[in-house]
Parts: sequence; structure tokens; C-alpha cells
Amino acid sequence: MASILDIGILDYFVPVFVFLFVFAILFALLEKFGFFGKNRGLNALIAFAIGFLFILTPDLLGIVKIITPWFTVLFVFLVLVMLLFMFAGVKEERIGAALSEKGNAWVIVILCIVILVYALTQVYGAQIQTIYGGTNATDGSSVTGQVGKIVFHPRVLGMFLLLVIAAQAIRFIASRE
Repeated sequence: MASILDIGILDYFVPVFVFLFVFAILFALLEKFGFFGKNRGLNALIAFAIGFLFILTPDLLGIVKIITPWFTVLFVFLVLVMLLFMFAGVKEERIGAALSEKGNAWVIVILCIVILVYALTQVYGAQIQTIYGGTNATDGSSVTGQVGKIVFHPRVLGMFLLLVIAAQAIRFIASRE
């Protein structure tokens, strides 16, 4: 039964939205940083080509489809927190200085990495599961199956996470001299 709130038809327009999103973000980044000079046509062509590749690759389309709502929520949350502080009387300069501090910037970067890893596991999870001998694997006794079992074992992944945290802690401690 059709209703006013039925937005299922928007699923047909997801490739168009993803193309426009990737094109706009990439074009803005190319214009801002000028990797290929200040030639707007070249920057638009590169952004167009990469945006077109994103809609031709279903996995990339799925990643952008998963990431976009999470980054939108993160952006809205940050804006609301800044507005709350401004409402409480904190000056804009102090909010900008607080967000540009190294520790706070790293929190945002880590949140972005967590969102990216979540999207990657949602899109490529079944393929990773077949590598390490999960339910869809044929026998799990091949070399890639054994290496996959080792690399994707929870203890090994936990060790890598602890090593990354320790490396960041050492870097922060060493930079405070």
C-alpha cells in the first residue's frame, strides 16, 4: 500500500546521488589543493571520471551508500556541539582553537576511520569470511585460507589494535616535549 512517507523510489536514484556527491567532494578538493594546477576544466574532468567509476563499481557504490549517513550524523553532531558552546557564551575563536588542537583532531580522524572500517566490513565481509575459512569457504585448508585464519583471528586483530594505540600514545607523549 502506498503512503506519503514511502521513499523506496529513491533507491533508483542512489547512483545519481553518489555520482553527484563524489564529483562535488572531489572537485572541491582538487580546486582547494590544486594537485593538477588551477585548471578548472581538468579538475572537473578528473572528478567526473572518478565519480563515474564510483557508480560503475557496485562495491564502491555500497561503501558510499553506507558512509554518507554516518558522516552526516557526525557533521550534524559536531555542528550542534559547536552551537551549544556558542549558546553558552564561548567565542568562535576558542571553539576553532579547541577543534584544531592535535588531540581533538585525532578523535575526529579516528571516528572517520571507524566509520570507514564499518563500511568496508559491511561491503566486503562475505569475501573476507571466505578468505579465512568461514561458512562460505570450500575447505579452508589452502594457503590463503590458513593465512586468512591467522591474519583475521580476533587475537591478532586485537594485537594490531593495541599496537596502533601504543604507537599513537608514544607519538603524543614524544611530541609534548
